[in-house]
Amino acid sequence: MDCFWTWPGWTAVAAIATSVLALTIFAAIRQIEEARRSTNAQIAVSLFRELRSPEAVEMLRTIYALTPDDFKYSVKEEIGKKIDHVVYRFDLLGGLVRKGIIDEELAIESYAGAPALRCWYKLCKHYIRKVQDERGFYAENYEDFARRSLNYFRRGHFKKRHIHVFYRNGKEEPAIDLVIELQKEELHPRSMKEIERERKHNLTSRDGVN
Repeated sequence: MDCFWTWPGWTAVAAIATSVLALTIFAAIRQIEEARRSTNAQIAVSLFRELRSPEAVEMLRTIYALTPDDFKYSVKEEIGKKIDHVVYRFDLLGGLVRKGIIDEELAIESYAGAPALRCWYKLCKHYIRKVQDERGFYAENYEDFARRSLNYFRRGHFKKRHIHVFYRNGKEEPAIDLVIELQKEELHPRSMKEIERERKHNLTSRDGVN
């Protein structure tokens, strides 16, 4: 009986069993990962369609048409909903790009880079920064995506093809080059690392005061 359990072949059998188990676990992980990628791809396609829908285009035009006077007291409830609708979509897109689920270049160049910068230019000082101060957490993935888009355009990818990101306040006003304009401190979007570093600093400062 002892010879049966000490048979040298059992070592090979055990090794094979271990290999089969490892391959089974690996296959299961791959299936889970493929399912996750498929789900994320569906989310991405759905999001891209939303950003290109007639409703989204109309909301973008509403945001582009806002003036500083529209923000002096408070944004009307209807306009505020449109702003949040667009911001939340950019925020979701920014999160998917940051996690590597959606290709950054594809998201910026083919879908949302220029609109994200134009909306950031219109909303940063008069809306987003105020809401961030009030809530403590708002549109951070969108801000990071705006920074990625700005860096992408700054690196000259579009300049080689003579493409610029402009914004025009009115037909009689000169076009504003957003790649230059958004370098200003009050408009410059932060990267996620800068946001997290600033949050940590603020928490440390607050705890020190307390």
